[in-house]
Amino acid sequence: MVDTAVDGDFTRVRDLLSRVAVSGAYITEQGTLGRLAEDLYLEAAFGAIADAGLDPADVDGVAGLRSDSFSAADARAGFWAEYLDHPVRYFSTVDVASAGHCAVIMHAACAIGAGLVDRVVVVGGSSRTTDGRAASVQRLASAHGEFDVAWGSLVPSWFALIAQRHMHEYGTTSEDLARIAVSTRRWASMNESAIMRKPITVDDVLGSRMISSPLHLLDCCLVNDGAGALVLSRRDLVDDRRPVVTVAGGAEEYARRAYKDVQHDLLRSGASHTGPRAMAMAGVGPEDVDVAELYDCFTITVLRELEDLGFCKRGEAAGFVADGALEPGGSLPTNTHGGGLSFSHSFSGLSHAIEAVRQLWGECDERQVPGAETALVHSQGGPLQLHSTVVLARA
Repeated sequence: MVDTAVDGDFTRVRDLLSRVAVSGAYITEQGTLGRLAEDLYLEAAFGAIADAGLDPADVDGVAGLRSDSFSAADARAGFWAEYLDHPVRYFSTVDVASAGHCAVIMHAACAIGAGLVDRVVVVGGSSRTTDGRAASVQRLASAHGEFDVAWGSLVPSWFALIAQRHMHEYGTTSEDLARIAVSTRRWASMNESAIMRKPITVDDVLGSRMISSPLHLLDCCLVNDGAGALVLSRRDLVDDRRPVVTVAGGAEEYARRAYKDVQHDLLRSGASHTGPRAMAMAGVGPEDVDVAELYDCFTITVLRELEDLGFCKRGEAAGFVADGALEPGGSLPTNTHGGGLSFSHSFSGLSHAIEAVRQLWGECDERQVPGAETALVHSQGGPLQLHSTVVLARA
C-alpha cells in the first residue's frame, strides 16, 4: 500500500532487540496539576521502576526527551541520573520534539541489546499549564524562518495547511476529521485516567470554535501537565509476572519541512518510510497490527498517518475512519487510551507507547483489545519533518 521501497538486512538489529523486554510502566495524573515537570518526571520514573519490581539501584540507564518545561541543564537525561543516587552507564536525550518518543525507545533497546546497559528508564512529560517557562519556549519554538516570524505562524496553522490540501486533493470534509475526534473520545470514555471522557458527536466537533480553518477546537490536542515512563530491561532479567513484550522493530527519518517547502508534497511524510521499515524489521505488515497508537496533535495528523503508514491507500483514510475501523471493535483499534486529543498531550508520544505495552500485557480493562499481540506506535514532530515508528510485540 505504500510507495516506498523497504531495503536493508535487519538480521543484526533483530538479534539485538530479541534480548530486550519492557518490564515496567507508569503514568502520573494528567491535567492542570500545579506541579513542576521535574516533580512529575521523578514520580513517573520511580513509579515505572517500582512497577517493574525493581529498586532505583537496579537501573543503570536513563533516557528521554528534552522537556520544554525545564531549564536547559536539567532538561537532559544525563542530569536526571543523579536522582537515581548512583552512577549510570548509559544516558540519552533525543531532542527531536515529539518524534523522539519512539526514537528514544528504539535507541535504549539497541543499547541494552548491545550490552552497554542492563536496564533503562525512559521518561517523558511536561508542565505546560503550570510552569511559565513552557509557554515562552513554545512561543519561541513556533517561529521558524523569516516568514514565520513576520506573520506569526503557529502550530495549528501548519496542520491546517495539510488539512486544506487533503480536502482539495481527495474531497475530505470537516465531518471526516471530526469522526477521528469522536472515535478517540469513545476510547477515552473507557479510561479513568483520561482528561476528557464525556462522549462527543460530529456536530459537537463542528460546533466547537474554529482555531485555524478547517481545524476546530475539538480537532486539536490538549495542553496539560503530566508525565510517564517505561523501563526496558535485558530480557533474561525480566520476571514472568506478565507476558514478555519486546521492541520488535523501529525506524526514524528526518524529512524537509512540509509546511513551508513549496516543492514538498504536503500529503506525504516521513511516516511513509519509517512505517514500512519498522514493520519489515519486525517481520509484520499493516494487516498484522492489532493496535495502532498514532500521534494525534490534530485530527488531520491521524488521517495522514493512516495513509503514510500503509493502513489504507492515499485518499481512502476518510472512508476507512467512517467505516469504524479506529473504534472499539473496529479492524484497527487506534489510540485506545484517548490519545493526545482526549487523554493527555503532556508526553503524548510516550503515552501512546505505554498504552501499547499495556494492551499487549492485557491490562487495559474495559478498553482492552482482545488478543492483542502486535502494536504499532508512531510519533512525529517538527511538525511533519521528524518521524519515528516502533513495533511492539508479545514474544
